[in-house]
Amino acid sequence: MNEINYWEKFMETGKIDDFLAYRNAAEDTRAMARREMEGLGEHSHAGLYRDYGDGAKG
Repeated sequence: MNEINYWEKFMETGKIDDFLAYRNAAEDTRAMARREMEGLGEHSHAGLYRDYGDGAKG
């Protein structure tokens, strides 16, 4: 099954409906990637925080 390239379609037609379809498809792709990461136990903020516990020096 061929995937629709909404950006190419928008560039050919210039119609706002085609741009909105492109934007929605891009958001759906990002949302799917976030759900996959969360399902694997990974979080987008992983590695940003350091918790050394009581008495530990950083």
